[in-house]
Amino acid sequence: MTTSAQLDQEVAEKCEAYKAIHAAWNELTKAWSLPVIHSLGIREPARFNELKRRIDGISSTSLADRLTELERLGIIQRKVYPASPPRVEYSLTDKGKDLLNVLHQFADWAKRWERNPPAPAP
Repeated sequence: MTTSAQLDQEVAEKCEAYKAIHAAWNELTKAWSLPVIHSLGIREPARFNELKRRIDGISSTSLADRLTELERLGIIQRKVYPASPPRVEYSLTDKGKDLLNVLHQFADWAKRWERNPPAPAP
């Protein structure tokens, strides 16, 4: 195999490895996903209307869609308590808590570079 072909193979393998990162990023950056995760990270468990009050500007439909999607992804869990009417609470799964830690690290990175932007190139 030529050096050029080896380099092409290495690039292709790295691109393939990053596909999972890109897919996860695209899921998480859908409208309202991060505010829902952060809201649950503040205090959990939380009921639907409590989350709606915490997240300024979110509609009931958008919140319901995000909760369903984040539950499908295994980031939040929905617990139904048998009562009349049924009581439903949402909380972060272990996967969601792990993601929240990553988001906190990302926030630290964003704050650090917001205060210390790189110097312009000469």
